[in-house]
Amino acid sequence: MRASTALRQDHAWAKVSLDGRDLTLTGIAPDEDSQVEALAIARDVYGVRVASDVSTLLPEEKPYRLTIEKTAGGVSLSGFVPNESARVNLIAMLTRMLPGIALTDQMRLARGAPEGLVSLAGYGLAAFPRFSTGTVEITDRSLAIRGQALDPEDHEVALAAVASIPEAAGMVSSVDITPAVVTGNYTWTASIGPDGLRLEGYAPDATTRAAILAGAKAIAPDMSVEDRMRFASGVPDGMDWKAAAEDALSIVSDLSEGTAVVRNRVLDLSGQAVDAEAFRRVQSVLSAPFSSGLVLGTADIGVANVASSEWTATRRGEDLVLAGSLPSEAARARLLEIAGLKFGQMKIDDTQDIATGVPEGFEAAVLVVLQALSRLDDAEARIVGATVLVRGLALNEAASRDVARLLSEALPEGFTAEPAIETATAPDNVLPAPACQEELNRLTARNTVLFETGEAAIRDHSYGFLDRIAFAARQCGDVRLEISGHTDSDGSEADNLALSERRAEAVLDFMIAAGVPAERMDATGYGESRPLESNETDAGKAANRRIEFRVLD
Repeated sequence: MRASTALRQDHAWAKVSLDGRDLTLTGIAPDEDSQVEALAIARDVYGVRVASDVSTLLPEEKPYRLTIEKTAGGVSLSGFVPNESARVNLIAMLTRMLPGIALTDQMRLARGAPEGLVSLAGYGLAAFPRFSTGTVEITDRSLAIRGQALDPEDHEVALAAVASIPEAAGMVSSVDITPAVVTGNYTWTASIGPDGLRLEGYAPDATTRAAILAGAKAIAPDMSVEDRMRFASGVPDGMDWKAAAEDALSIVSDLSEGTAVVRNRVLDLSGQAVDAEAFRRVQSVLSAPFSSGLVLGTADIGVANVASSEWTATRRGEDLVLAGSLPSEAARARLLEIAGLKFGQMKIDDTQDIATGVPEGFEAAVLVVLQALSRLDDAEARIVGATVLVRGLALNEAASRDVARLLSEALPEGFTAEPAIETATAPDNVLPAPACQEELNRLTARNTVLFETGEAAIRDHSYGFLDRIAFAARQCGDVRLEISGHTDSDGSEADNLALSERRAEAVLDFMIAAGVPAERMDATGYGESRPLESNETDAGKAANRRIEFRVLD
């Protein structure tokens, strides 16, 4: 029919009926102009004698509202659109922005839409991909935008997207973008040097960020201050983050170069004081509690021409760095030998030197510190005079308690410890059986379990190694493990079998204490029946005395 064809492109709402050569226009028009245009098109169709209009108008909405909401379940659209074309364009826009997301369309047709409604929605939705949840509300030509940022970087991008909305597009009545929640450490860093002062890390809100920046400019009025802070939620309970940053800046102001890092509640410091007087001021500040609730972690602050007798150890990944002063070469050799037993094949970077005036009991204190570090990750230790500072992550609660007890009870007389130990949590991702076995193989290739000679008592050198084995096992879901004990051929076969069984049981007990469920493990002794190498050499016997960890599934 010629009339329907003519109306279909721009006036799909219009319906026509014919009585001879008389045409009647029906349907629901989006507005009065569309009614007039449709009737004119119908009248111009060849063969039509009389065209009558009995169409109706969409209901009018005042104010005109459109709401687009993003939740964990998808995106829902509600409110009103002026026509089907606007509906299709909005849905297409969201599909491009958020491919694959579930869309729920609850929009209805109504008159009264502001000019350029779809374009206005596009401006409001520019930040939507950066939100975990959020809402864009349009009321006539007014935009209200709310959302929860996915991460700190997305928060910055979302703010920039909203700030770039042109004034001609409409009035932005309100913007409420909640910072992302930090799941790991909540950190803040101030670094000072010849190029100026740089601020990095997190601030919970704009007010706190502005106050920290103003404080930094106040302590360095003649320096450039670079602000790289980002917004994020997650300030530790009870912490005044602004006050914590001010405490850190008060120390940085006395440094010619250096860094202050606030990690949750712990403050780590490094750098060079401007002069001897500044060095004394820093030491005075560090000798008293911080009003903000900060706890001092490590403080590696030096100054030119100021003598310092101290010793440090840092564990990062598969590297161990030892530095500072020791009383003798013999002490260095003993410590490196002990470190080899505790850390296996870990790379040890030895920059220690020999100095006089090291306090009595210093070597014994270092041995205690090495034992503590063997059971920690991301760890640092420092002995300054008779003060022992240790910071790091214990891999299980039992290790955390043991390290705390060690530092409290095992240090030589006159030495005191200031520990800052946190307990790591196993990652949420579960290792499948092959990956679980691969990780266990990687760990056992770098270290081994040491026992007292002829006994099933595990030497403390191996506690840190077994902590890591247990941490890996905790990531393996419900995978079952066999802990197998093996011996060399010295002694009788029956005695060796019994010894291997007791040693496997001792390791199983350690793993249970470290948080691995007992029902996931079997302990088995194989005695001398499964040698890896010949028992004719000492090296071969050492290789055959071992504990193995095997995935059973």
